[in-house]
Amino acid sequence: MSISTEARSSQLLVGDGSTKTYAFAFKVFDAGTDITIYEATGESSEKVMSSDLYSVTLNEDQEGYPGGSVTFTTAPAADLKFRIVSSIPYLQKTHLMNLGSFSPKTLNEVFDKLCALIQQVRLLADRALVVPYTQDKTPEEVLTEVLEVAATAGEYAQLAQSVYATVEADVAEVKAIKAQIDAMMLTFQTIEALAAQAQANASATNDDKLTCQQILQEIQTVASQSGFSTRTSPTISENETFPLSNLTPSTYIKAGDLVLNTTNGDLYRVTAVTATTATVGAKISNLRGPRGERGLQGSPGPAGERGEAGPMGQSPYATCFGQFQVNGEGMLQLEYVGLAPAEFSINDNGEVEATYANT
Repeated sequence: MSISTEARSSQLLVGDGSTKTYAFAFKVFDAGTDITIYEATGESSEKVMSSDLYSVTLNEDQEGYPGGSVTFTTAPAADLKFRIVSSIPYLQKTHLMNLGSFSPKTLNEVFDKLCALIQQVRLLADRALVVPYTQDKTPEEVLTEVLEVAATAGEYAQLAQSVYATVEADVAEVKAIKAQIDAMMLTFQTIEALAAQAQANASATNDDKLTCQQILQEIQTVASQSGFSTRTSPTISENETFPLSNLTPSTYIKAGDLVLNTTNGDLYRVTAVTATTATVGAKISNLRGPRGERGLQGSPGPAGERGEAGPMGQSPYATCFGQFQVNGEGMLQLEYVGLAPAEFSINDNGEVEATYANT
């Protein structure tokens, strides 16, 4: 029977970790020599699988049911790619002798093998580099050019990588500047729209004046965010890099903004801004003025009210006997009782006692 299919290999097969037997459907003549399995080892590389890892069984009727099956000792791992390929030896072992028997079966076998070998060669040719018929170059010349292009491409790739590494920082800076320009364009568009709305309300009635004022306030706010503005920080110093959160306000910060140290009055300019930090340069000026002259002494306040009379004090000398008290003018006075030789003392009640010699 003639060979009715052009296939000389199976489709690309993929293991699942459990299946051991895989079929193929092309005619071969010897299970020991006519089958080779190629195992993928990468995107563009492969290797011949060792024949110790599988066995080949051919269908008994290769004429009616060509092909057979391959049974692995261990199931191919999941995602392992492989292909069963015809590998009939390129040999002619049939020998016809003069005056010998003439068997049509032998001739069919010879022609089948020749057809199979041609199909094997075509399988290789279909996967090879082919020079167009209209080109005068040989395959060797084409291959040389391909290899040269590949080598040059590798050099260009390295050069491109080197150039990219050089301009990577510049690209990031350009992107940051573009983002700032886009933000400013959007800001200007917002200002333009608000200004147009304010102009439309310029001749509004008194009821609409509040709305017009609010629009103008929005314009002022947007303009202050987009233009160079002044920030404050109590701890800023010369040539310092610090978190954006240290500034008040801490949004819409850009190079050129001024930063005032509220502790000592020093003024700086922002020289660089990242997503999280800002950097200032040298001190520009100090906004704190000189100390002013001392003001005049104020007039004394009114005198307080007279306090309560305190207890009578003690005196080491006494020349008379009587009762001491503070009069209405705040003067200490003595109500005179008498004068005679005596010893004076103050008792436990704070009263002056006099002891006469004869009493």
